[in-house]
Amino acid sequence: MTRITGLSLAITGLIGIGVVAGGFSVASAGDPGCEPLALSGKASSLVDVEDAETEGSAPVAVFPTPLVTKGQEVSRTIAGEGQAALTGSAVDFHVAAYLGSDGQFLTASSFVDQEAVRRVVDPESEDFFARSLQCAKAGDRLVVTDTVENVFGPIPEDELVQNDSTVVVVVDIVQTYLDRADGRQQPAESGSPMIVTHPEGFHGVTLPMGAPPEDLQVHTVKKGVGAPLDSGDTAVVHFTGVVWETRQMFSSSFDQQTPLDIVLVDGSTEGAVEGVISGIYEGLLGQTVGSQVAIVVPPSAGYAEGAGPAGVPDGATLVYVFDILGTR
Repeated sequence: MTRITGLSLAITGLIGIGVVAGGFSVASAGDPGCEPLALSGKASSLVDVEDAETEGSAPVAVFPTPLVTKGQEVSRTIAGEGQAALTGSAVDFHVAAYLGSDGQFLTASSFVDQEAVRRVVDPESEDFFARSLQCAKAGDRLVVTDTVENVFGPIPEDELVQNDSTVVVVVDIVQTYLDRADGRQQPAESGSPMIVTHPEGFHGVTLPMGAPPEDLQVHTVKKGVGAPLDSGDTAVVHFTGVVWETRQMFSSSFDQQTPLDIVLVDGSTEGAVEGVISGIYEGLLGQTVGSQVAIVVPPSAGYAEGAGPAGVPDGATLVYVFDILGTR
């Protein structure tokens, strides 16, 4: 049974929107730029983690009680593989928390992969996990021991839980993503939009003068070496959308400070309940992870009348720039 305290309420907020706290990071040998801020210690090394019997449920942390940590400790109990998450990379993960004094389960996120929590790594963030997940790899299982306040921020104390109480946090890394398109720059095509990438990752878009093209145009700005996108894939992307006629940006994932999921299904087909406009579907199909792609979408491959998002007038030609960061 979950204990309903100020702590469990704080964790619920953490899983949904983030918390104020310090952070740790995890380093793997051979990962450049990954220096650990916290190391395995006596407390974190005493924690064993047993997988749940039911798929999608939180694992069980087993440790002698009362468990008291001397500062921040982190142990990697399972080593993952693949690319390490660096600053600006998104990380999908599951998390469960236990009270060090008696081992009681407090609360957890869903442990269903498609419902994973997502954070973008930022060493300067006030969000604990945004600070914490640098250098993590898909498949890592991390055990963190620290004080309640350092992990979750100040809470209303009671007779059972204080801000200096020890908490055990189990983090399972589901997936890590590129921070931006890292493919090879391709020669610019005559008449195509000019795309530049700001040092912080967001897109600058300059459109040719004159009337927009009447047909769908797809321009590979950078060619990645990852897997190609197939129909039905869920692609994780950063994107920018611009109306050709007004030269105004109408949408950008960078405004939300996190990449978005796109289900690669043609949403214009009969019976489709999810997906994207046909121009995006056709433009992204077969593109590889790591690529940056500019798509000029004529009205015929865009939104139906009255169905466009805010800032998109009926009959507009739309220009999208996508950084394909991975799939899930």
